[in-house]
Amino acid sequence: MKGVLVIGHGSRAKGTKEIFQETVSKLREKMKEDIVEGCFMELSEPLIPETVDNMYEKGVRKIVVLPYFLFPGIHILNDIPEILRAKKEEHEGLEIEFASPIGYDDKLVEILKDRAEGDKVCI
Repeated sequence: MKGVLVIGHGSRAKGTKEIFQETVSKLREKMKEDIVEGCFMELSEPLIPETVDNMYEKGVRKIVVLPYFLFPGIHILNDIPEILRAKKEEHEGLEIEFASPIGYDDKLVEILKDRAEGDKVCI
């Protein structure tokens, strides 16, 4: 069985977890054939290890990891792969593929343009 694991950074700021969960939920609706779960690198729960464990317990043997990060910083290059390698060694037959972070995309430019032209909050 295939699973999709969306990994966010995590935050102490109010409301961030809800936005992340809404994104994961919408992705789950679009990928009905797969088990789609979301988790965090740090600061919020659930964390990566427990989510991988839960997916494995549900019968997932192939996980595609989608990092919900813009850039390939230290978490993408080192921290998350290290956690995933440890989980792969722990669970027999588990295959993990790691997708690229969001990076550049013309769609992001359009979103930024819309924000620049839309309503704003003065600070």
